[in-house]
Amino acid sequence: MSRIYRHPTQPTVELPPVDLLTLLFDSEHSLAQDDTILHQEAANPSNTVNKRQLRDLVERIAHGLRTNYGIGAQGPNKDVVTVISYGQMLVSAAFFGVIAAGGVYSAASPSSTVAEPARQVKIGNSRLLICGKEHQAVTTRAAEECGLPLSSVLLLESSPEWKLRSLEGGIDVVSSSRLSWQTITDRQALKDSLITILWSSGTTGLPKGVMLSHENLVAETYITALSGRQWAAKEIEKGNELPAVQYRTLGHLPISHIAGLFGYLLAPMYSGGSVVWMRKYNWEDMLKCLKQYEITAFYTVPSIFLRISKSPEVTDHFKHLVGASTGAAPMDGKLQMAANAKLGSGQDAMIGQTWGLSETTGAITMMPKGESDTTGSISPILPSVELRMVDDDFNDVESGQEGELLVRSPLVTNGYYNNPQATKDAFHDGWFCTGDIGSLRDGKFYIVDRKKELLKYKGLQVAPAEIENVLFTHPQIKEAAVVGVPAPDDPGTDWPRAYVVPVGPDAVSEDDVKAWVADRLAPYKQLRGGVMFVDGELPKNAIGKFLRRELRDRAKREMGIKAKL
Repeated sequence: MSRIYRHPTQPTVELPPVDLLTLLFDSEHSLAQDDTILHQEAANPSNTVNKRQLRDLVERIAHGLRTNYGIGAQGPNKDVVTVISYGQMLVSAAFFGVIAAGGVYSAASPSSTVAEPARQVKIGNSRLLICGKEHQAVTTRAAEECGLPLSSVLLLESSPEWKLRSLEGGIDVVSSSRLSWQTITDRQALKDSLITILWSSGTTGLPKGVMLSHENLVAETYITALSGRQWAAKEIEKGNELPAVQYRTLGHLPISHIAGLFGYLLAPMYSGGSVVWMRKYNWEDMLKCLKQYEITAFYTVPSIFLRISKSPEVTDHFKHLVGASTGAAPMDGKLQMAANAKLGSGQDAMIGQTWGLSETTGAITMMPKGESDTTGSISPILPSVELRMVDDDFNDVESGQEGELLVRSPLVTNGYYNNPQATKDAFHDGWFCTGDIGSLRDGKFYIVDRKKELLKYKGLQVAPAEIENVLFTHPQIKEAAVVGVPAPDDPGTDWPRAYVVPVGPDAVSEDDVKAWVADRLAPYKQLRGGVMFVDGELPKNAIGKFLRRELRDRAKREMGIKAKL
């Protein structure tokens, strides 16, 4: 019998039988009022969008898309619209407008070259492209490569004017008429729908189009807010007054990633909060915005929390913060505590870890309101999520052992767009195979690393993330990533090699780094592949994950050079 882990008190919850737009704009569950400011431009704080204005924009864009381009005219779930932009307020109007018209919103990475959006357009049979001003050249060339006319490329602008207009033909997609979205209440239709395609990060291969439904996004929105609302209800029942805190977060992560899409377009609106939009992540601008806009809720990736923990520039920038969380990569307890010390008063264990993927619509674990952990765990399982840990033969592993995490939940994708083989490979007997290796210790779940990233040293598994977390604690190291290089005289054995960004020239030597690891990890986890120092910063993808694939390619080149010498 399978060993299945569930939420201890709420194994399942009944989801609202409603589509995403109706949940956010019209249901009793959504806390945003008509005059709630949902979006604000960091560079121009007088430029804001409230819920009433957003609804108007959504319905007018939906009409413009349907009338001018036939989006949704043949029914929902079919017409793909590819969107590529840095962070800006009206991405929310484009996102909801595409869905309201009956289309499918396909999110391309803002760090894309021409080949990437072109590939996504071809796979998705996309009929239309929307871009921000910085991506006009890339999008135009992608359209030309795919045989799309420039009248099918729309420029989205949030400032100084609000507009969505074709590059050729003078088509204004913000129509003077309106089209209301179709309310959906049939549970099977909600489950089978397709409203969003997110492209997997591609850190280990070509990106795949993750299909997300109304059910997926409604479930993520509803379930992740539950613990906070239940905590508030209990406080009120006790006669305690709730703190008067305005939910205000900072939009700095890419909106092509589930963390940005959910964290900026859905969660704040559902909770009656607002997003202050940075155009693009920049360290100095982020610090300025945190203080200027008194940010109260902050989600970011471990690489940014690492910099926060080590930077003397960070002083009182987080003094208004009441909640912080992280995900996208493992964060161990030491880094978690070091970053916590810079947040709020520095006394509270504020950072809660989440774990999830694009394929699980984001978080499927989360730290409940009023609880904390500083051991590096990924937090408890959310309601309506089932979890297993298995070996390579899909046998359940014992507590304390490492195994691949499998998930079953209404949060799990229906599969990959136009890729039935990848969809088939991703599931085993109805369970989604995450590719993440985890363990259960003392009742808490921990992520070890990606299955494909694990190294083998004389038959023993070595997790690069574990070595990286040790390197992060070195005071003279700003960033570090670990990859494997082949042992020259031992086929099948990997030697860990570290790529390190020091805090300054000559701040640390290779011997220092190796000694730091030797004092803290087992003999088979040592840096036998050497230490390579890097100026500036390590390669990362748009969400801030270290691109170990690029470092492996670099290591191969370095090994080749050595072999020739």
